[in-house]
Amino acid sequence: MAGGRHSVRTARDGRSTRVVAVVGAVVVVVLAAAGVGVVRALTGGCDTVEQYSLAVAPSIEPAVSSVLSENADTHCYEFTVDTAEPGDVAGLLGKGIDAPDLWIPDARWWASRAAPTAAGPVQMIAGAVASTPAVLVGPPGAVPEVSSWRAALAIPDLVLGNPLRTGVAAAPIRAALAETQDDPVAVGTVRTAMVPLAQKESIRTEEAPSGADLLATIGADGIGVATEQQVLAFTTANESALEARVPDNGSILLEYPVVVTSPVPDRHHRATDAARVLIEVLGTEKALDVFHDHGFRGPDGEPLPDGRGIGGVPLLSLRDEAMAEEALGAWSLMALPIRTLVAIDVSGSMRFPAGDGTRMDLTVRAALAGNAMFPDSVSAGLWAFSQDLGGDGQDYLELVPIRRYDTDVDGRTQREVMAAQAEKVPGLVGGGTGLYDTTLAAFRAVQQSYDPRAVNSVIVLTDGANEDPDSITEAQLLEILAREQDPARPVIVVTIGITEDADAQTLAEISRVTGGSSYVARDPADIANVFVNALADRGER
Repeated sequence: MAGGRHSVRTARDGRSTRVVAVVGAVVVVVLAAAGVGVVRALTGGCDTVEQYSLAVAPSIEPAVSSVLSENADTHCYEFTVDTAEPGDVAGLLGKGIDAPDLWIPDARWWASRAAPTAAGPVQMIAGAVASTPAVLVGPPGAVPEVSSWRAALAIPDLVLGNPLRTGVAAAPIRAALAETQDDPVAVGTVRTAMVPLAQKESIRTEEAPSGADLLATIGADGIGVATEQQVLAFTTANESALEARVPDNGSILLEYPVVVTSPVPDRHHRATDAARVLIEVLGTEKALDVFHDHGFRGPDGEPLPDGRGIGGVPLLSLRDEAMAEEALGAWSLMALPIRTLVAIDVSGSMRFPAGDGTRMDLTVRAALAGNAMFPDSVSAGLWAFSQDLGGDGQDYLELVPIRRYDTDVDGRTQREVMAAQAEKVPGLVGGGTGLYDTTLAAFRAVQQSYDPRAVNSVIVLTDGANEDPDSITEAQLLEILAREQDPARPVIVVTIGITEDADAQTLAEISRVTGGSSYVARDPADIANVFVNALADRGER
């Protein structure tokens, strides 16, 4: 048969998936079972058909699938094309589970960004199969003329998206850095311009829109960030009028590379050969016509034919990736809300005098102060722990599950529930310190319920060393924490030692292996300040 076929199926997470066979001289049949269409290459010129998963950015998936379904090749490969935002794919690469063999993200820089935390090698084979410039978009006549992307970031109510998830949202930040990269003072102003955008993101209760969803939210007078291709596709599909323009000094080009991401060494090597075949198919003149039809420019960034799009624009380029990483790190600190599980030691020694009360009194007072001052976007839960507190050898007791402070819980807010339970903690004091088992259980609990839109942490407050003879050892705890820490789902453990009796060295080691910080409140009067700092701790992200 001259070419492959494709069909659409739905993955377990609801993402659209196409199975596209790129084969030569084979017979292709479509099998249908339980409503799922699957393409299989059988007999003919192929001894075997090698199957590879290909994750692509949502905007380019229709074009890639169209090219693959219309082209034949002398090799026998089958590609399962799955749409996913680049930030989500980077997370899968960090886990090494369900990671795709091949990847076409919406910008070249995703390869270098994902590589440090990936479970296997991340190898960019082709710099770009298509490209498109970043643009400002809005209703006709509403998009302001601005001199630079730094000025664009200051547009009131700019709809940006999440730069930790899509290259499109990161593009204006990168462009602003490219404009200022030779002026250290001006570079600092880019971060200043990011602050209100990041803070607006921090109070969002769901993932920021992207692509067509973002364009649909712009409304009558909103201004957003998109690409030339997204605007062309949206206006065609929705028969709507949107205006796209770039700042006076130009724009930054989003290039769609082919990246080999299979985490298994032997399969990674074979996937590299499949990637080269894929690049050949996507690099033909016929393929370029398809990309043009879908609104994409070629790899060289030359304007679209027939006068479509925004035409020729000066292209900005960021020379130092470290600048972008620093800026996105700052965004993470400003935009990601706090999500934490607070575990309070209620062992017998917490009855010891401290300041104008007991260690427990001061700890509860500190917890209440922190609980009162943080915004509604914070999510927190509360555990108490001492030896066998939970019964059957369990050293911890859940008092409040993790919820946002503004969540309604039977007529009270989560903040009010946290305060009420914290005031009851002194009534639980007694027994030995069950530090190690509790720390591990809390770490796993937060990791299991991980929120990718937040900084996930555990805060452990304790005045002593582990006293549970039946628990894991310190060495075992540290080894397990290091082994189970997932770069794609990081959970930091922040430890607070209460008075000099706390095992400061062990607490510091627990925090170190998870990327968290450790504090010791040697003066009882410092407990409240230390706790507030710990609650805001976002680790070494």
